[in-house]
Order: sequence, then C-alpha cells, then structure tokens
Amino acid sequence: MNSLSPPSDVGQALRQLGVSKVQFEALIAYVETLERWRKKINLIGPATTEDVWRRHVLDSAQVRSLLLDLRQPVLDLGSGAGFPGLVLAILGATDVTMVDSDQRKAVFLREAARAAGVNPRVVPKRFDDALASENRSYGVVTARAVARLPALIPTLIRALEPEGYALLHKGIQAEEELTEARKSWTIQSVSHPSITGAGGVILKIWGIRRHDFSS
Repeated sequence: MNSLSPPSDVGQALRQLGVSKVQFEALIAYVETLERWRKKINLIGPATTEDVWRRHVLDSAQVRSLLLDLRQPVLDLGSGAGFPGLVLAILGATDVTMVDSDQRKAVFLREAARAAGVNPRVVPKRFDDALASENRSYGVVTARAVARLPALIPTLIRALEPEGYALLHKGIQAEEELTEARKSWTIQSVSHPSITGAGGVILKIWGIRRHDFSS
C-alpha cells in the first residue's frame, strides 16, 4: 500500500461516501502533493499533519453528500490547501471555483489539481475582489475555518444565487454564531453532525435576508 494511503477506517468511511477507486487514486495523488508542498509553505496546521486523511480529506469529503447537484457551481472561500473545494472537485463536483488571496497557495492548488487530474478554477484574490471580477453567482458556497458566521454573511449574500445555500464547517461554537448572526439576519439553517467527530458540524444555511426594522 502507498505510504500516504489513508488508515483503514478512513478508507472505509470514504468508500461508504461513494468514493470510487479512480477518485481514491486522485485523492492519494493530492495528498502526496500536499506532503511535498507543506514542507515549503504553511498549508495545514502542524498538529494535523499526522492525520491528514481524517482531519482534512474525510472532513471535506463528507460535504459531497450534502450537495443537491454535483453540477451546481461551487465557490470555495479561503481554499488554502484545497479543503473542501479541491476534494469536492476530485469527488465529482464539475464547476468548482477556489478563492484564496495567498499567491503561493494558489500555485499549490493548481499543481495539486493537475496531480489529481481535475480542473477547478483558482482565483488568487481577496473575497470582495474575486466576486467583483467573477461577476457571477453560485449555487453553493463552502468555507472551512475562514471566519465567524456574522462576518461571513455579507459575502455569502453577495455570492449566492437566490435559491443557493452555504455549507460551512463549524465547531462547537456553531449555535453561538447563529444566535449572534440572527440579531441582524433571518437565516434558515440545519446542522449536520460531522462524521469526524469532536463536536463539529456542517452548517447548511440559506434564505438569508436582513431584518427589516422600518415597519
């Protein structure tokens, strides 16, 4: 077995998510590229390097089952090392745009995508600049460890199609962030417990609109 293959329980979990043999091989190529690059630039936290398959790959892969349609345009904010955007592209999402303002990370994302045999779009800009230059809206927005929900909502509103939704990796503070955000915004939401544990959730939100206090 390849030394960078996943632990057996993670491999089983990925198969249960419907990951094919070809996609498995692409994920391994991705992880191999990540392993080479992380020695040069800061891509993932040092504490997670020994468990990259569980903490990052599986944690990202679970989002695919929450996509209503793999053909929906997906915008991944603050892609960093490609979690979850590049993983979703490997697992069949056909229209993925990854945004990260770090130029070195953008170069890595393009190299990792080539190694994995996929072709997502990489936009090396700040969120506002990227949305202005893209001049399009998205069915899905993903974000992992980017910002607290109240700070992120204006960007989500700008990026999402009217019927679109966001899938956000959140920790145990998810309900606290929702409560804070709902002071200013009406938000529909549902929390999906993370299969990687530790109290994390994938928070799906949609129907966002600002409260009207004029009436």
